[in-house]
Amino acid sequence: MDEKIAEALSEAKVMKFGLFTLASGRKTPVYVDIRIIPSFPGPFAAVTDALVAKVKALGVDVVAGSETAGIPIAAAIAIKAKLPMVYVRKRPKGYGTQSLVEGIIEKGQNAVLIDDMITDGKSKMGFIEGLHNEGAVVKDVLVILDREQGGSETLAEHAVSLHSLITLKELLAYMKEKGYVDEDNFNITTNYLNNPQKWIL
Repeated sequence: MDEKIAEALSEAKVMKFGLFTLASGRKTPVYVDIRIIPSFPGPFAAVTDALVAKVKALGVDVVAGSETAGIPIAAAIAIKAKLPMVYVRKRPKGYGTQSLVEGIIEKGQNAVLIDDMITDGKSKMGFIEGLHNEGAVVKDVLVILDREQGGSETLAEHAVSLHSLITLKELLAYMKEKGYVDEDNFNITTNYLNNPQKWIL
């Protein structure tokens, strides 16, 4: 685990504790809001620097940000890495070209899909399909945080590799060690992460 990343996310207070409802309708005692990180220049710089290093190691041609959380992250990476950027919509716009991809991408170019985090990976496949439709090759997805709820496995089924800076469990352990989370919320969240499908308050 990169402690610099854990500290940056802790400083930005991306992890909220309480009782929340996910898009699936399931309840969760923890909500991770990485979308707020661009509001914190120091943490955002630390996170995007680490992402740039990973992007350079992948040797891709284009950075692709996913709507909406991945767009500011991808933009920062593209500027720092001096790479072209596109972004991918969830749904085609209802006018003009009706394309899912905004920006210029050439057939056969290698693109890395950028997002804030990954859960089960299903939404990522829609973005990847949009890039494929433009002729791009997508072998890698890069996120800040992996919730470790099947995302890596979903991508692997389609020959796509997942790269992340930190996992939710690693961030939680760091926050406990540094006093960012109290014992009760740590235990409740740990129980949830060990079996999110069957978790009850």
